[in-house]
Amino acid sequence: MRYFMVTQDKELSNILAPEKIDTSIYRDGVSRKEFDRAQSMIVTYFSNSQELEKPDILYSPAFMVSDQFKRLLRAFDPKMKLKGIRCYPHEVEDPEALLYWWPYLPRVKCLSEQTTKYPTGLIEHPVIVESRLQGRPILMVDGTIETIVLVSLELAECMLRRGLWGMDYIPVDMEKKKG
Repeated sequence: MRYFMVTQDKELSNILAPEKIDTSIYRDGVSRKEFDRAQSMIVTYFSNSQELEKPDILYSPAFMVSDQFKRLLRAFDPKMKLKGIRCYPHEVEDPEALLYWWPYLPRVKCLSEQTTKYPTGLIEHPVIVESRLQGRPILMVDGTIETIVLVSLELAECMLRRGLWGMDYIPVDMEKKKG
């Protein structure tokens, strides 16, 4: 099965930034227990402008997905746990409120020994052990400094068909061996 790293589109320059989110709670790599303790819905604010870009994924302060992306994820995994983040603009007369979701994604130790890293510890060229993915449609790679989210080819195709935007899809090399 093919997988892709989903990264923030590098062409975006004015990305929505939810403010005053408690990063000790809302962060990547939390345990299931920590995730379950977080509120099911929080409210935050953002500075709106005509130039503001509101992509379907955000990587700060944690990996978050738009409401449209959340519905797609639920189609692939009806039991997926997500916490809501309702974003209101600072300007009271601006009626636009956005809804993002912080998903609990399994962290999977799937990096092959063939993966190359920069001296800083960041991943230069990931190679994934296919047997460790267990056919998951979306997951986070464990054992990395940065947040690396992988999606299956099937999920990536559905994301593209539904017009989800603001991300790049980078194919990852797969190593076929027993987990």
